[in-house]
Amino acid sequence: MRRFLLSDHLLEYLLFNTFWWWFMILAMNLNSAMKRLGLGMYWASRRMKAIRFSFINIPGRIVERSRELIIRLVKDHPAFALFLEARSRTMALVPAASG
Repeated sequence: MRRFLLSDHLLEYLLFNTFWWWFMILAMNLNSAMKRLGLGMYWASRRMKAIRFSFINIPGRIVERSRELIIRLVKDHPAFALFLEARSRTMALVPAASG
């Protein structure tokens, strides 16, 4: 244990934990922002498991051709309207001016 504390392994261990912590916080904040801005306030209080089963994990096909990415879904699926609403909300977000 003394060798571990006196060596560079402790520094590497602490740096790895620090990076992991920052990426976890970044992912949590991004998840929260997309739930509020993209999906609406109804989905803001939902857990990620509920979003995964009702919004992310639906049958569909992704087609890539001629520099386009097309997502094909079943038209009568309940999440189809939610996809359209989330797309319109995220397209409506105006990028902030930098500088």
